[in-house]
Amino acid sequence: MKTKISGRNRRIETIDIAKAITIFCVILGHTTGNLDTPLFRRVLYSFHMPLFFLLAGLSVKPRALHGVKAWAAFLYKNLLALIVPYFIWGLVYAPFSYSNMPELFYGSWEALTQMDTLTSLWYLPCFFVSRVIVQIVVTAADLAKAKSIPFWCGIAALPLLALGLLLPHGENGVFWCADIALAGSGFILLGIALRKAYLIMAQQKTLWLITSFLGSAALFCVGTVFRGDALELSLMCKSFYGEPLWFLYNSAFGSLTVLTLSMLLSRLSRESARPFRIGAVTYIGQQTMGIYLLHKPFLQQILLPTLTEFLPAECPFLAIAFLASCVALLFSVFMCFLIGKFVPQLLGRFPRNEWA
Repeated sequence: MKTKISGRNRRIETIDIAKAITIFCVILGHTTGNLDTPLFRRVLYSFHMPLFFLLAGLSVKPRALHGVKAWAAFLYKNLLALIVPYFIWGLVYAPFSYSNMPELFYGSWEALTQMDTLTSLWYLPCFFVSRVIVQIVVTAADLAKAKSIPFWCGIAALPLLALGLLLPHGENGVFWCADIALAGSGFILLGIALRKAYLIMAQQKTLWLITSFLGSAALFCVGTVFRGDALELSLMCKSFYGEPLWFLYNSAFGSLTVLTLSMLLSRLSRESARPFRIGAVTYIGQQTMGIYLLHKPFLQQILLPTLTEFLPAECPFLAIAFLASCVALLFSVFMCFLIGKFVPQLLGRFPRNEWA
């Protein structure tokens, strides 16, 4: 099997599948309150945000930028794709007030909480800063005449991860989540470094993919499910990672579990005894930013209260959460379709962006 890549968009099918799985994990994690720590939420939060950053690195080939014009174009595209939607949705979810503007401009999770807007928006300025850091590393490696830019990206990822995990966060966070962006850029750089190995891995036989998935899932469970109450809730939005080594372990094997599962689904969709279509899943993977922006209020303020009211009291919360997450996902995808058709700028869709 060859990894399916779109010539125009240069999208890799298995990455879109992985993004779809990851955004569903995000939605499922949002079915609980910020202070709630059921095991399923601690398991999801142990890897899903690092995986988003890793997938960004796996999605592109690094290209150095030289000259003011190239850098200006890069910053312009990313400001449109991330920062413009950040400010728009920050004001959509919180009525305009001059007193709120300092918090919105500051952009940390804590500031957005004080503003009483959608706290998930912290990811957009954080991702913007992460992209800038990554681009600086790539360009520096090119200026240094590095023989292998991906190799040096992998080397640079290590100190960035260490800084991101160990630097103090502060009571009100850091401007545009710059400390979290250090860790985020580390994961993106690891994705760039591992891109070739990932593409090779996706070509392996079905039995090997099944074995890899089961092995990754087992090792992930060792670091999460089997630890039980010892597993802490990692909140990347607050730069809280629990025990750093366990966080890195779970990030690695949680990500590998999702990636191998996506490879397996892609393979089975075409080569199993009964081939099936995977287009709906890849479409979801292409809409992750919109889904991320749209699902939470509908999920928490409408779906969960309604389902809790009408379903039997003995129904397990995880079952309610799963059902609500599925409905919220479908609703968000439909809204993404409408917004993308009429006002795509709300989703950061301006000139084509190679990171999108």
